[in-house]
Amino acid sequence: MNLGFLCGKGKLPQLLAEAHKEKTCAIVHLEKEAEVCLPGVPCLRTSIGKIGTILQFLREQSVDTIVMTGALQRPTLSEISFDSVGLKWSVSLSRQFFRGDDALLRGIVALLEKEGFAVVGVQDLMATLLTPSGILSAQSPTPEEERDIAVGFNVIEKLGLMDIGQAVVIQQGLVLGVEAIEGTHALITRCAALQRTGRGAILVKGAKPQQEMRVDLPTIGSESICALHTAGFRGVALEARKTILLDREEVLAKSNAHGLFVVGTERSAHDDNDM
Repeated sequence: MNLGFLCGKGKLPQLLAEAHKEKTCAIVHLEKEAEVCLPGVPCLRTSIGKIGTILQFLREQSVDTIVMTGALQRPTLSEISFDSVGLKWSVSLSRQFFRGDDALLRGIVALLEKEGFAVVGVQDLMATLLTPSGILSAQSPTPEEERDIAVGFNVIEKLGLMDIGQAVVIQQGLVLGVEAIEGTHALITRCAALQRTGRGAILVKGAKPQQEMRVDLPTIGSESICALHTAGFRGVALEARKTILLDREEVLAKSNAHGLFVVGTERSAHDDNDM
């Protein structure tokens, strides 16, 4: 397996590349902030529309397997400068462009496979990054908070079917906010001022029902824990084995220090009767 990384922002691309440096043949930076670097590994910094340039670079480095990882800011069609191959892809993806992220990413994966590349997910390279099931922190949710978590996962289920977001904020049975294009950190900040008196809100984060599991898995790290503490939240519930928990030791240390709970929840444990 000769790996090629298509990298966005964040810690995850560098972590994966370093863990598989003996198999990594090429790195493509798709965001200005992407800074993955391995000594001796060829890198290409380009824009998302230069598909022909990207494919040629990957083939020149004998890449046969692609990993798409890191946060990408989704541009509008008018913001993308396509090369000739990218323009052909845009025609093939035209319907998906005007749907949600999962539909678009599924289309991109299909086109990469049509070009002869295998596409693997983060969990295929490092399964230990997936959130385990159970209470991971020193703090535990109360029975009332468990009910809020159940509501949260049912909201994610319904929104996910429309390909909208991967997170929701719940407090005392009320939905304070749902994640859209702004991302989880902005969702936390926005909902901080919407909280009612009493125990703080809960962030619930999970995969969409139709999630393309090789790309864009819900992810949380230590920075999110700091944001939850600042916002006065009670904790976070993550879908077990379908979300990525970065910096696990640091996340749990900060959660314990701030009195926050972190729970890995089996999605099948909740159904529509909980709402």
